[in-house]
Amino acid sequence: MKRCILLAFTALVVSGASHATPRHSVTIREVVKNLDLTRFPNSVGPRRLSGKTTFADYGFVTVVEHGAGASLFQQDKSWVMRFRILSAGPHSLRLCFHDRGLARTGEAATPSYNATSALLVSKSPRGAWTARQVPAGFATCKNDPLAARERSRPGSRPSASER
Repeated sequence: MKRCILLAFTALVVSGASHATPRHSVTIREVVKNLDLTRFPNSVGPRRLSGKTTFADYGFVTVVEHGAGASLFQQDKSWVMRFRILSAGPHSLRLCFHDRGLARTGEAATPSYNATSALLVSKSPRGAWTARQVPAGFATCKNDPLAARERSRPGSRPSASER
């Protein structure tokens, strides 16, 4: 009897542990693979190309997963997009998305683009993760689309994503 209880308890613990961590990791990987960058405001907008929608399509090939999200860098490390999963439901995710230009080796000037977007993301029937910016943002993530313009002015305050 004790043996059956111990086996049942062990099975519950093992099955619970196997679903917790990998599922979160899978969701991060799905967003990295499938998020449609053309559906919400970000730095890809000015350079959109027909048929290209994902991070990889736009050269964000170095992926570093961290905690509840990931940072994606272009091959030359001149740009980074990162996201943090704020919550995940059965049909949608809430993401805090950051988009920033970085200094290139040998260049004197650093791009001033640095924006934050609160995104509601859902999976389309075709498997893509489509996002829309939530105008009011979330408690832990506020939209900051004017960050690049504000920082270019002398004496400006840092953006919410930099504080």
